[in-house]
Amino acid sequence: MATTAQHGQAPRKFYGWHNVGLLLFVQFAASGFVYFAYSVVFPVMVETMGWNRGTASLAQSIALMMLGLAYPLTGYLLSRYGVRQTITIGLAVMLSGLLLLVSVVSEMWQWILIWGGIMGLSFALTGPICSQTAMISWFNIKRSTTIGIVMTGGALGGALAQPVLASMMDHFDSWRAAWMIAAVMVVIALIATQFVINRPDDIGQFPDNVDPGVAARDPLAGNLRPKTHRTGHDWTMKQVIRTPTLYLVMLITLGYLATFFFLLNHGILHLTDSGLSGLEAASILGLAILGSGLARIPAGWLGDQFELRWTVFGFLSLMVLGLAGFWLGHSVWLLSVMGMLFGAGYGGMLVLGPVVTGNYFGERAFPIINSVLAPVMLPFAAAAPAGAGYIFEASGSYDIAFAIAIALLVTGLVAAFFMKPPPVPG
Repeated sequence: MATTAQHGQAPRKFYGWHNVGLLLFVQFAASGFVYFAYSVVFPVMVETMGWNRGTASLAQSIALMMLGLAYPLTGYLLSRYGVRQTITIGLAVMLSGLLLLVSVVSEMWQWILIWGGIMGLSFALTGPICSQTAMISWFNIKRSTTIGIVMTGGALGGALAQPVLASMMDHFDSWRAAWMIAAVMVVIALIATQFVINRPDDIGQFPDNVDPGVAARDPLAGNLRPKTHRTGHDWTMKQVIRTPTLYLVMLITLGYLATFFFLLNHGILHLTDSGLSGLEAASILGLAILGSGLARIPAGWLGDQFELRWTVFGFLSLMVLGLAGFWLGHSVWLLSVMGMLFGAGYGGMLVLGPVVTGNYFGERAFPIINSVLAPVMLPFAAAAPAGAGYIFEASGSYDIAFAIAIALLVTGLVAAFFMKPPPVPG
């Protein structure tokens, strides 16, 4: 029987899977116990402090705008220093912001400044682009699958954080306890990050542990080649912005991000307004985040097996169905099912969205495209939390906000139907 080396695989132990585990935990801690924690801590803060929902929601909108505006900085740090150093800086900023939330915040302007400014910057420096960049560098054949695995960490952390933080706030009768627990998780993530290795060539390895030169000459190495489209062209940003595919991707991205930001910010408030208890509402949103996590690995596997336009269309359809049910449903069991469907759709898109960019435009262009487009895209998506809050204050319900969100997702479905790999520039 032939050895792995004979089939194009390097004989030394492959470090890519170590990176998968490390970055999964970073997402579990930083995304799950901080970013997703917002949805369960924010309503308690609003209720306790007597804040206006629309004005208090400005903190989240500003944070998302800051995330977008800071993406060029993230792209620069990734290109200049690598994934490990970028995430380390981001986690240090995040820890500083959490400690300020625990010790300083007593007025709304302090909340808006710290969450919107400091935490928004930290989300950019620790966000999915960092882990995705590492996976795109370390994997080609299993790129979508490994992105799905890593991105599961945030959803698992978020699903656990919802009931845990709700219980801790109830036990200590303080929302500050939740942010302190989040700070402890960030410290652990900081330690884990120091073991990440940026690129395979840093230690003399190849993506997927496959030497491309050997694999190309080996007639038995067909399983070591991707099944779906991977560009062989080194795309420049000038070439990228001339392709219609880019703008279809932008429409899809705006739809799934804006609707998720809206539901993350106002989902619990919508449910409690409908008569559910705070614990029931938090558990339902926790199930939505769990659904997001459960879908990510299957979405990644599907993204490596079938062309992306069809997998993207399918997961966006789940978001449409789930959001409509979340809006119109009343019973706890139905809302739980619809929440999980919506979460599954979002989880799939969180994996497949960046895979589209990586597969269609290549590893080198990936962080550049994200750093250029994020400041354009995210401010629009970031308007969803504050916009929905003001819609509620003006109309007394979230009905108009839900209708707009579903319209955005349907637009994304149309864009996905027409999305194809761009032709190589002549």
